[in-house]
Amino acid sequence: MAKIEKLPSGNYRIRVYDRHTNTRKSFTAPTKAEVKLLAAEWETKRKIKTSPRALTLSEAVKEYIESKENVLSPSTVRGYMIIYRNALGDFGKMQLKDITEKDLQKWVSDNAARYKPKGIRNQFGLVTATLRQNRIDLDLRAIKLPEKQKYEPNIPTEQEIAKILTIVEGTNVELPVTIAVTLGLRQSEIAALKWSDYDGQFLCIHAAKVPDKNNKLVEKDTTKSKASTRVLEVDAVLKTRLDRAERKSEYISTMTPNSVLKRFQQLCEQNGLPHFTMHGQRHGNASLMLAQGVPDKYAMERLGQSSPNMIKNVYQHLYDAKKKEISQTMSAKFSEILDTKLDADDEK
Repeated sequence: MAKIEKLPSGNYRIRVYDRHTNTRKSFTAPTKAEVKLLAAEWETKRKIKTSPRALTLSEAVKEYIESKENVLSPSTVRGYMIIYRNALGDFGKMQLKDITEKDLQKWVSDNAARYKPKGIRNQFGLVTATLRQNRIDLDLRAIKLPEKQKYEPNIPTEQEIAKILTIVEGTNVELPVTIAVTLGLRQSEIAALKWSDYDGQFLCIHAAKVPDKNNKLVEKDTTKSKASTRVLEVDAVLKTRLDRAERKSEYISTMTPNSVLKRFQQLCEQNGLPHFTMHGQRHGNASLMLAQGVPDKYAMERLGQSSPNMIKNVYQHLYDAKKKEISQTMSAKFSEILDTKLDADDEK
C-alpha cells in the first residue's frame, strides 16, 4: 500500500500508482481508515476492469493484427500472419491469463531450434505487444533471446558486377537486374516502376509492390520510408537498355520479384557466379559508391536509406577485404626485408 500522508487541512491523502496508465490516482478522506478503504476499492475495480478476457494467445494475436492492419505496412501484416499461423504452436493454445515468464521462455527456446535469431526477435515482439495490449504484465527482462547473428552480405566484386551486366543482357531479367546493379533499388521498388516514371534521363522512385497477408502483391504509393522517395539519373548502360526495350506493359518489369530472383540465380549458376540475391546487387551498388569515395550522406540519399545500417555493413565488408590485402602486403614487405638482410650477410 502507498504511503498515507496527513494534509494541513487535517484530512488524509493517499496516492496510488497505476502502472497501466503511468499515472497516480489520489484519494482524500477525514481518517486513515477511510482513505485506505477508498484506495482498496479503486484497486479492486481496476483489477476487475483490466483482467484479461478468456482468450487464448492465438486468438489474442489475431485480434492484435486485425487492430493494427490499417496502420501497418502490408508486408509487416503478412509477416505477422506467418508468425500467427506457423510459430505459436501449443503455446498459442494457452489462456492469456495463465501465461508466465517460464512459458514464454520455453516457447522462445523451442523456436530457437527452428528459426534464426532475427525471426525469434520478430516473433517475440509480436507476442509481447499482444500481451501488453491485453494488459498481461510479465517481467520481460527475465526472458533470454538468442544472440543476434552478424549479417554477412554477399557483395559482388567489380569483376562480378561486370559479368552480371553481361549475362543478363538480352534476357527477360535484363532490366530489373540492371536497375538493381546500377541504381541499387529494392526489389519492391523495381517491381512498381512504370514507364511513366522514366523520362529518358531520370527515374522517379515513389511506389513499391509488396506481398499482403494473403501473399498477393499489392502496390502502395509510398516506398519504405520518406527517404525512399527519390529521383535518380540513369547511367549510360541502363539508359541504352531502357530506351531499346519493348514496352509490353505499363510496368518496366512484368515479372514478380520471386520470378526475377529465380531466373537471375539460374543465370548466375550457369555462368559460374555465386547465387547472388537481388538485394546483394543493392549492396554491390553501395560498395562501388563507397569505394569511389562518395560521402555517406549522398550514398544514403541515392539508396533511399533513412538509417546508416546498410552503409555500415558495406563498410565492414570493404574493411575486411582491405585488411586481408594489407596483411598480404605487409607479409611480403617483411619477407623482402629479411631477404635483403640475408643477401647482405652473404656478401660479407
